[in-house]
Amino acid sequence: MEKATLSPDRACVNLACLILFILGVHLAAPVLVPLLVALCLTLVLMRPINGLVSLKIPRALAVIAVSGGILLALLMTLGTIMAALPELRQLSSYLPLLLADRLQGVPALLQRVGMTLTVESLWAIFDPAQLFTLATRAVGRISGMLTGIVMVFMLVVFMLLDAPALSVKCRRLLRCPSPQWTALQQGLDSVTRYLALKTLVSLFIGLAVWGALLLLNVKFAFIWGVLALVLNFIPLVGSIIAAIPPLLLAFLFNGPATGLGLLAALLLINLVFSFLWEPVLMGRRLDLSLCTVFLSLLVWQSLLGLTGALLAVPLTLAVKLALELTPGGRGVALLMSGKD
Repeated sequence: MEKATLSPDRACVNLACLILFILGVHLAAPVLVPLLVALCLTLVLMRPINGLVSLKIPRALAVIAVSGGILLALLMTLGTIMAALPELRQLSSYLPLLLADRLQGVPALLQRVGMTLTVESLWAIFDPAQLFTLATRAVGRISGMLTGIVMVFMLVVFMLLDAPALSVKCRRLLRCPSPQWTALQQGLDSVTRYLALKTLVSLFIGLAVWGALLLLNVKFAFIWGVLALVLNFIPLVGSIIAAIPPLLLAFLFNGPATGLGLLAALLLINLVFSFLWEPVLMGRRLDLSLCTVFLSLLVWQSLLGLTGALLAVPLTLAVKLALELTPGGRGVALLMSGKD
């Protein structure tokens, strides 16, 4: 059994290595972001491509067909978002005035129950217009990421074509069969399964949100559906952030009844997909505590920006796997796990 003691010199060395790692990740973010996105897409697409290869379809043809189809869909999505983005930004500029006009009667209503608040005081407590602006910027960042999607998909194609040879090389390097190879394979399977299932659930959530917004005639329904799909990858808070812009528009332009109906629809969608269906599909394979997930969201977002927030969970799973394969890091990996 490993000793729990750690010398001061060793602790200082470990701390210095951690600081250098964090600094290196932050400085290398422009290179790491497309590489990490490409790697995650490769893991998601690996299974369908392997399925096509098992049907006697040449691997190169399967890779080009699947990657090309997804690239075409993403470029069409980008075109739709870019076409609506100027109107969306214009709306976000006069939304505070519209909100201030709608909230003029709120202070008088609060005075009836003994509370004295002005509109300025309400802004100091909660400013939904600012949240709408942040969500609009997030949409702009999504479109910005999609503009570099061609380069990312070139990386994906090369990774998918090289995957079989890389697997053989890893087996030779780790002298398969070995405990290290088994642990590495299990860890990669866990990350791949998470990414595939999360993508599937997010796709259904995006389609459901889009459909609900179309039925209720809320502005920019397609954009909010895409935003719900993408931000669902952000753990704990992503779906909440994605719900704010369409709810604001529904209450302001469609009326309170439509706003309440949309709120009920969004709650139902997230309850069914995020809290009922997703845990059943995932099981206990995630094996990360809620505290670890929340801290990982803060850390990766600060290091890699929006991409770090979207990939916080798979990146943390990869770090946990690396710690489990390192004798000195197994204790930290145990603290990160969700097991009792």
